[in-house]
This record gives sequence, C-alpha cells and structure tokens, in this order.
Amino acid sequence: MLTNDPLDFIHLKLNAHGIAATRHEQDVRLTNGDLRFEAAIFDKDKRDTSHLLILEIYIFSPRLSVQPVIESFAGWGETRDQAIAQAFEKFLSGVFHVLIEGLAGHVCDYMQADIEYWRRGDAAWKVFCGPLVSYSHGEDVTLTRSYPTFFEKLKDLFIATANQGSHFVRVFVAAYEAELTGGEVLLNNETWQEGENLLRGQDWQCSENYQSLRQVVLALPETS
Repeated sequence: MLTNDPLDFIHLKLNAHGIAATRHEQDVRLTNGDLRFEAAIFDKDKRDTSHLLILEIYIFSPRLSVQPVIESFAGWGETRDQAIAQAFEKFLSGVFHVLIEGLAGHVCDYMQADIEYWRRGDAAWKVFCGPLVSYSHGEDVTLTRSYPTFFEKLKDLFIATANQGSHFVRVFVAAYEAELTGGEVLLNNETWQEGENLLRGQDWQCSENYQSLRQVVLALPETS
C-alpha cells in the first residue's frame, strides 16, 4: 500500500467497488451524500520489534439512528504501517460490505452480507448480517460451533425488544485456556445488557488455544 492513512484506504476500496466518493481532509464522503467516514488511530504500545494500536472508524449516514456508529479494531505489526494495515483488514473483512450494501445500495458480484427480514407486529427490519470473523492461534475453533445457537437467541431478543428505527449491533467473544475471557454486545454504540446476559449464559465450547469471534448486524426499517 502506498499510504498508511485509513481514509485513503477507504477511498481506494470505495473506488474499487465502483462507488463514487471524494476524499476530503478529514473524511471520505460518497458523492450521493448517503455515507461518510472519519477515522482515528490510537497508538497503544511501541517497541523496537512491534507496534500495537487501535483504529477507530466513524460512520455517518442519514439512515442511521445513531451518529456516528463507531467501530474499533486492534492492529499489531513489526512496523506501525503493518499494524495499521492489519487493523484495516479487520474492518474490510467484517464491516465494510455491510455498510456499502446496507447504506450505499451497492451490490457486489458475491454479496458479503447475508440479508434477512426480522418482523414483529409493529416493526419490520431488513437486516444485513456481516460474516462471522474468527481469529485463532490454533486449528481448534470450537467457539464457532456455539455461536449459531447464541445468535438465534440474540435475534429473538432483538425482535422482541428493539425500538422501531435503524440499529447497529456488534458482538465480540474471546476465549483462552478453556475459559471465556472476553465478551461484548453493543447496540448502537452502547452496551446491550440483555444481549450480554445471553452471551454470558451461553454454553460456549472453549478450547485451550486463543480464539475470538466478531460479527456486526445492521438492521434498517423495512420500509426505508
């Protein structure tokens, strides 16, 4: 890559998907005005042989109830540029296609987001489910086996309790040495306590090696 600026990365990826966008000094904006990105990098640890940082992407859209949606990604590398590139790849793999398919009306040759329709009596959503992204230090990825059961429970909770309007959900689960070591369920940037209660109550199959799972869900009013 010729740049270490995440906004340049986003601009390049939008152009590669045929989406008209303009790179401004502080953001990247789609030409039609439906989507805008800002970004920030927070350096956490710098040593002679490694760099650790957090990349935050700020997502603005008139179709979102919360402005902005904030997505955070850790990056590690032997150089700062490598750490930024790793964090950005996490953004691409789990979130980017959900945003351009749900908020920019883009249709890839091979859609990356699964589309579902969630409904109850007084509300209905078109839901863009991002891929389940797994990181593991070994071949045993047992957390992945437990996730579908958890997700169905979370889906039922959302349908039963979510307010009308758009919503952005992020799930993160991590395990190491046969124990759950981290878990987070966010609804519109805020801790979703009922969702986290489901996560903590799930019978996760944890292996000895480190594994983490991450997924985002964008729910838009079906009539929008």
